[in-house]
Amino acid sequence: MFNILPFVLRNLRRRKLRNWLTIAGIIVGVFAIVSLISLSEGLKESIDREFSNLGANRISITSKYVSFGGTRSLDGLNDDDIKNIKKVGDVSFVTGSLSGYLETKYSNKVVMVTFTSYDVLYFEDMFQQSNLSLLQGNFFSSEKSKEVIVGYNYTDSKKSKDQLYGKTLDLGKKIQINGSDYTVIGILKKTGDDRKDNAMYLSNDNLKEITGGQTYDTIYAIVKDGKDVEGTAEKIETRLERSRSNNDITITTPISANEKRQETLGVVSIVIIGIACISLLVGGIGILNSMYTSVYERKKEIGVLMAIGAKRKDVLTIFLLESGIIGLIGGTIGLIFGFSVALLVRFVANYFGVTMAVSTNPLIAVIAMGFSFGIGVLSGMLPAINASRQEPVESLREE
Repeated sequence: MFNILPFVLRNLRRRKLRNWLTIAGIIVGVFAIVSLISLSEGLKESIDREFSNLGANRISITSKYVSFGGTRSLDGLNDDDIKNIKKVGDVSFVTGSLSGYLETKYSNKVVMVTFTSYDVLYFEDMFQQSNLSLLQGNFFSSEKSKEVIVGYNYTDSKKSKDQLYGKTLDLGKKIQINGSDYTVIGILKKTGDDRKDNAMYLSNDNLKEITGGQTYDTIYAIVKDGKDVEGTAEKIETRLERSRSNNDITITTPISANEKRQETLGVVSIVIIGIACISLLVGGIGILNSMYTSVYERKKEIGVLMAIGAKRKDVLTIFLLESGIIGLIGGTIGLIFGFSVALLVRFVANYFGVTMAVSTNPLIAVIAMGFSFGIGVLSGMLPAINASRQEPVESLREE
């Protein structure tokens, strides 16, 4: 093997252009595999992290009548539904929630902002459920008080200057929301997620008054520690169906949400891997074509080798090594490009405020390298067998 390897490397250098064109096919395939899988695995990690922040004992109840940020039907979720849910024994507390976009004005600049509201008694608990906490200030003093809690970016001088109001929004400042003045009473700690860091929070009564609605987008029921979340969700569903006399609600638990997430990501992963494998198959066909051409052109060389004592297995090894090394070189370059592009996508996404993770798991590199080397060897198998079966006398007659 060690005597054959230098000979193989010399042969590869003699056919630089053809080999690099063949390697390019493998590079594209491995690049596709590594970049797409890195991004898809990073997506899974991001969703897993987001999912873990949702709270393992939080049940979400929504109605088909909800309209995000728009007109809400009187058939939507209401205070009577909250009262019925509170009667379920395993529930720790229940709060309604609204969300939507509102026009805000500060420092003579108008910005559309995402708002969320809860019952003022449970703001601290709901923030904990979403992995949020106050950096400065306090929670709301009452449902009717004209107060607002803002995300971290409103106090970040760079973010405020480039994207928001042009200047920071500090504690005690007044901001106009839908034409009315509200006082900033709290600032949230930085999360790194611009969706959360750019959000604002009001009491349910204030947001209802602004939007003119009387129903909730979502009702959150927090289950007591140690209690069965799925069992509690079934009790809530039964009670609400009976009290509402219809089946217009959707109840989501951490387990059901996780199952839907896994199903969706599974489909995405299969599609991504399929696309990448097609790319790699094209590279393998390129190696097969190159090795067949090489065998045809080197018949005389093969005859000389066998005439001076090379065995059939030596010829087989030479051609398998050549095709394997071509695959390995293409795999290495494709691996570097794949990880680089995946990291570049993450950098660009983060620059535009979209939180994205990229998986640089060494297992991805090992699989990609092994796969590329294997494709090279398999693609060179038939040409190598053909080369090893040639008769020395017949090969030497080739001019």
